[in-house]
Amino acid sequence: MTPSDVIKKFESEYGTLKDKFVIHEMKVKDAYNNGSDSVNRPGIYVFWRPEDNVIKVGKSQSNSKKRSLQHIQDNTHKGDINMNTLKEDKDATLILFNIKSDSDIHWLLSLEAYMEWNASPAIPAGRMG
Repeated sequence: MTPSDVIKKFESEYGTLKDKFVIHEMKVKDAYNNGSDSVNRPGIYVFWRPEDNVIKVGKSQSNSKKRSLQHIQDNTHKGDINMNTLKEDKDATLILFNIKSDSDIHWLLSLEAYMEWNASPAIPAGRMG
């Protein structure tokens, strides 16, 4: 699965709601310096890199970029995958599906579950069962 495939998966299920979201695709190393308002919003985050495909899916009800980067700081890991290596990985990609309006925050819960179940991250969320 490529980043384009992740976005297509979103569009296939949430296409009618696409206007409620802003999608950002950026290299992880570039996310640290991205201070734009639309990047620093509530949303779903998806980490990807070529050798692992989707690594981690998660959500933040306040700032998806900030929450996603905490996984790197905290070195979320499973087996041989250590997220602290993503900061310097030139191919590591972060995809954010951020809501435009706070009134649409309820969509994040379903989108996180959908992406977790359909993108098969290498580091699954423990709460998804």
